[in-house]
Amino acid sequence: MAFETLLEHFETDVLIVGGGAAGTMAAFECAETGLRVIQATKGRATSGTTTVARGGFAAAMAEGDDPELHLREILKFGGELIDPELAGVWVNDIIEVVNDLRAWGAEFILNKQGNLDLKMFPSHSFPRAVHHYDTTGNMVTKTLSRKLRADARIGQHPHTAIVDLIVMGGRVVGAWGVNYSSGTLVAYQAREVILCTGGGSGLFYVNDNPPQVTGDGYVLGFRAGAPLLGIEMIDFQAMCCAPEELFGFAPHPTGFINAGAVFRNREGEEFLKRYFPDTAEKSTRSEVILAMAKEIHAGRAGLTGGIFMDATKVPEEVIQKQIPHVYKTCLSRGIDIRNTPLEVAPGSHTWLGGIKIDADGKTTVPGLWAAGETGGGIHGGNRIGGSALSASLVFGRRAGRAAAAGAKNGEKVPGKVSIPEAEQAWLEDLLGRREGPLQGEVRVKCRMLAHEKLGPIREAGGLSEALAEYERIEREDIPRMRLADEAWSSDKVRGQELESALSVRNLALLGRLLGTAALERTESRGAHFRLDHPEPDEAAWRAVTRLERGEGGRIDFQADPV
Repeated sequence: MAFETLLEHFETDVLIVGGGAAGTMAAFECAETGLRVIQATKGRATSGTTTVARGGFAAAMAEGDDPELHLREILKFGGELIDPELAGVWVNDIIEVVNDLRAWGAEFILNKQGNLDLKMFPSHSFPRAVHHYDTTGNMVTKTLSRKLRADARIGQHPHTAIVDLIVMGGRVVGAWGVNYSSGTLVAYQAREVILCTGGGSGLFYVNDNPPQVTGDGYVLGFRAGAPLLGIEMIDFQAMCCAPEELFGFAPHPTGFINAGAVFRNREGEEFLKRYFPDTAEKSTRSEVILAMAKEIHAGRAGLTGGIFMDATKVPEEVIQKQIPHVYKTCLSRGIDIRNTPLEVAPGSHTWLGGIKIDADGKTTVPGLWAAGETGGGIHGGNRIGGSALSASLVFGRRAGRAAAAGAKNGEKVPGKVSIPEAEQAWLEDLLGRREGPLQGEVRVKCRMLAHEKLGPIREAGGLSEALAEYERIEREDIPRMRLADEAWSSDKVRGQELESALSVRNLALLGRLLGTAALERTESRGAHFRLDHPEPDEAAWRAVTRLERGEGGRIDFQADPV
């Protein structure tokens, strides 16, 4: 098949990559300026990890509360690695965003007085979580989707996976990828590009993210020359490993905790009281996950490798108030959490690090912006509950405004951008290959490697093994991998196979990036735990890790003191 017949070109002022809350907020801001804007999304818009936010997100809107107090608590529990400028912007801007969402029809739960029914989350001194019970993310997604569908100014390119950025003269001038619905390749020419691709949880075999969330933004930014900050900091969350009917389901542990549930090991011990006598289940998420991982590692797990989240002593009316959606979901699969504890184990939920940005989402690379989970510095080494969606909404809006201003004032990209010749050759070779490992098999290998070696408990031997294997995959498997035979049955199947094969390259590099940062940080802090270095090292590691692309694609490591 001729390469030229597969390629479509598009031109725009601002290209937004990603369909979640951050990308959609950015699209609204760009559209308001009258600029041409295209939103390229792997799924539909609005989608992505926005739907994963169950219990609510934080805004200092209670009587007596204020953003400065919210900021102090974020910094206190953030592993000391949060950028205070970014956090300060976020806690102030989120109040305006909440009010705008309400004006757009967001159905936040109200109390009897008609005010926001704010929930209390661990590590907060005031109730701050605006919510729609335990389906907040779905409700916000529907609100943004309704507004987006009504805005004809925003060009929607669904089912489009951006594989890499196009850089000319040190400036990002566009991007290329594949429309996996039609099977065609696409090239975009843009004055400004905003990456809002979510995190990298798809690198792990066990995660609660939509399947299209594979860390593309981190890899695209890195290859274009943008530094990555704190990429080793990952927010793991409890996900069901038993009963079988619920495997992989993320049951909203914060909601369970707020309802009064406890965590038990195989012996029935409420083990969090042993690790954290004063706070137990009310400890930070990373502390709870680490304690779970230690219990599993010590052999005190259940038959399927997890520990037990037990709500059997919680009154039904409390369950119905705190986690009604989870309760109904479990019931629909034959499991009644009122009398059956759920066996859960850590799975990748959100990534706390990302591309280095300023308060407007601008990266160090001209023409490139980042927001949402793709941006770094916002969450540091740990994160208190209710922070992820809130920060995505704020920085998506800020990046959209700033990138639109840049596009209005910037010069037009000269000429016509296209897929680089080396990539065209690689693609033609891939499309013509009929022997070698299947791309799907290489993909699973990358994900299982992260699951086994890069999870919540890390040590030098396993990290070194992971790095060596990712390097081997990049050197031996990826140059030889092929599409499945079914790829030639239709344009759509070919597109799906091609998108998956292209993202395998990103997954392998993402695994190396994560492994490098985790191996270099020889201490335990926040969401990062080293079995061979179990304590924080204040003298050496009160610092943010920074990865940059060196000569020949080498990963250069630095640590920036806080």
